[in-house]
Amino acid sequence: MTVPKISIIIVNYNGKTLLEKCLESLYKVNYDNVEVILVDNNSTDGTMEFVTKNYPSIITIKLNSNKGFAEPNNIGSKIAKGEYLLFLNNDTVVTPDFVSELVKVMESDKKTAICQSLLLKPDGTIDSSGDFIDKLGVVYNSKTKSDEIRTISSARGASMLIRNSVFKKLDGFDEKFFVSFEDVDLGWRTWILGYRVKLVPKSIVYHHGGTTIEKIKSEIAFHGFKNQLSMKITNFEPILAVKNMLKFFIIYGTRELKIWFDYKIYGRTKLSSTKYENNIAPKPSFKIIFNSIWWVLKNQKYLIQKQRKINSERKVSTHELEKMNILCEKYY
Repeated sequence: MTVPKISIIIVNYNGKTLLEKCLESLYKVNYDNVEVILVDNNSTDGTMEFVTKNYPSIITIKLNSNKGFAEPNNIGSKIAKGEYLLFLNNDTVVTPDFVSELVKVMESDKKTAICQSLLLKPDGTIDSSGDFIDKLGVVYNSKTKSDEIRTISSARGASMLIRNSVFKKLDGFDEKFFVSFEDVDLGWRTWILGYRVKLVPKSIVYHHGGTTIEKIKSEIAFHGFKNQLSMKITNFEPILAVKNMLKFFIIYGTRELKIWFDYKIYGRTKLSSTKYENNIAPKPSFKIIFNSIWWVLKNQKYLIQKQRKINSERKVSTHELEKMNILCEKYY
């Protein structure tokens, strides 16, 4: 029996040590019809030499600069021959069944377009069991243990399987995101088009997490905040986009003022809800918030064009997504 071809795409930037462990585990996977594509962001740590010497079957693309996460994955997808694309972080260690479990779910339901593996930390605790989007478009990471396949708002790009045809229909990751939330944006747009996104807990991947990001925290915070603003503009219907953006800034601003007030009065912050502690973006400074808003203003033509395209192709309204609990009151 022929199984569908899977194109595994890994983006790397000076992550040779982590990549070694990733590739070592990848070559123990019990799924035969696989090609591996490595897109390297102009690493200077000998990654390319290591891969070409030890893994000559891997298709390699070396870029002339660090282009983040979104664009390199899109570049890899353009030469991929698989029916499915599997985006995998270089700081992961996979288990033998992780591909077959994802494919099994996809093949059993043609309306499911994206599946995420259960991401565990090296110590076995949960790193992510999916991302959830609230009604204002704020994104939260779930660490809830689940043994059952379940729907999620969006899948983590650390280990995400997507139908190649749907990825093309969505025009891939938004390259203006550079890094951070490009996977959430993709998942949200997938639901808008009438497809489903699921977590597959039997597909287990260990995720080291944050090694590259740690070195560029302020840049990640900037992209994280401006990308969250961008999604609110493009993925809601126009009137809702304005309404929810205003609500977001009122709620966010009030919360930040309360934290500042508590700090000044009590010398400490009092975050009563773990909801904010599980927000998946680093907390932005005032400067980053200003730069993010300025970026949105400078790129408003692009954002409006994207909004029009998404809504012209929309199959599922925001109201329907709320009823389905894809845009939810709280995360799970």
